[in-house]
Amino acid sequence: MKNYINEMASGETLDKIRRTLRDGIELLEPYKVLLSDHEKKGRRSISTGREGYVRLISQIALANVNSLPREHDPAVLEQRLLYDVQLEETRQLLMILSEVVAETQLANSIDAMRMVDTFAASLQISRGNSAALDMAMREVDNYNHRYNRRPDHTDPPEEQPATPEA
Repeated sequence: MKNYINEMASGETLDKIRRTLRDGIELLEPYKVLLSDHEKKGRRSISTGREGYVRLISQIALANVNSLPREHDPAVLEQRLLYDVQLEETRQLLMILSEVVAETQLANSIDAMRMVDTFAASLQISRGNSAALDMAMREVDNYNHRYNRRPDHTDPPEEQPATPEA
C-alpha cells in the first residue's frame, strides 16, 4: 500500500506558517469581537439570502441621502459591506488552510498507523527468538488488553477500482 505522504513539509516551513498565523491574530487583536451565544441568538446578519437586499438598500440610500435622517450616513454602510467582503475572503482562506492541514495530518496519521501495524506484526513474529524483545512486547500486550485492542487490528485493504470486463 502506498503512503499518502511522500514528502513532508520542513519544520522551517511549518514554523513560518505558524508565525504568519500568530502575526495575523496579533494584527486583528485590536479589532476582534467575540459575541456570546446570547448576543448571537435571534440577530440578523448578512447571509447569502440577505446580501443582495443589503446591497440594494445601500445603493438606494447612497442615491437618496436627503431622504435619510441627518445622523445616518450611507457611506458607513458601504464601508461595512466592503469590510464584510474582506473578512469573508480572509475566512475562506483560513478554511482552505484548515482543511489542507487537517487532511494532511490525517494522511500522515494513516501512514504512521500502517507502519505501526507492520512493525507490530514483525515484532510479534520475532519475539519468540529474543527474551528481551518478548519482555518489551509484554507492554504492547498490556496496552492491547487494557484498551481491548486485538493485536491483528489493521486498516481494511484499499478498494481496488472495478476493471471493465472485455
